[in-house]
Amino acid sequence: MSPGARLARRFIERLMHRDLRRAFRRVVWVGEHAPALPDGPVVLYANHHGFYDGHLLWLLAARTLGRPVVVWMAEWTRAPLFGPAGALPFPKHDVRSRTATLRETVRRMERDPRTVLLLFPEGELRPADAGLGPFRADLARLGRVLPAETAWWPVALRVTWWGEDRPTALLTTEAVHPAPDGREAERLGALLHRLRRAEPAWLRDGRARLLLDGTRSAHERWNLSTLAPLFRRWT
Repeated sequence: MSPGARLARRFIERLMHRDLRRAFRRVVWVGEHAPALPDGPVVLYANHHGFYDGHLLWLLAARTLGRPVVVWMAEWTRAPLFGPAGALPFPKHDVRSRTATLRETVRRMERDPRTVLLLFPEGELRPADAGLGPFRADLARLGRVLPAETAWWPVALRVTWWGEDRPTALLTTEAVHPAPDGREAERLGALLHRLRRAEPAWLRDGRARLLLDGTRSAHERWNLSTLAPLFRRWT
């Protein structure tokens, strides 16, 4: 990577980290231990129900686990600055561009086997209340194109509220599997059900761990009790 590309990558990664801290009170990994990945390439497939899903998966795979990432973006030309951080163009109606991106993804996986492809099989951002949508991505076909040793890793994402003025983002997973087997949507559905049961106490008892401490709410930062006598007179 050229010096200019490295500078651009550091810049966009700082922006993504800043955006996550501003958008969320915290980002939480639901599970007792950090995920363990094989040494070879990985496809991380996830539901896509929130604007910052790509940022959250970057935080998990790149920032927390230290793995190089690739993500396919349908509207890459509108946000090309994410290119140095691993984003590749994947326009809906441009078969040639999508084919080139697939070949580049394979090249990166072969050049650095620790590469993680961040994949949203639903193919579009959907309302969270609507649940999982049909998968547009042909996972079986993709599995035949990527390196044979590629592992598949389901990760579920959920944004919820734990009593502050900013939401909490939750992530969880189960073990990787060696190839697509048709049960990918079932896996994500079960993981989303697990996230719906998560609660703040899980952080205290070790059933969850903090990935990112975001911006604290006003009621966490301020204590105006010394003004209570004065304002009691005005109440």
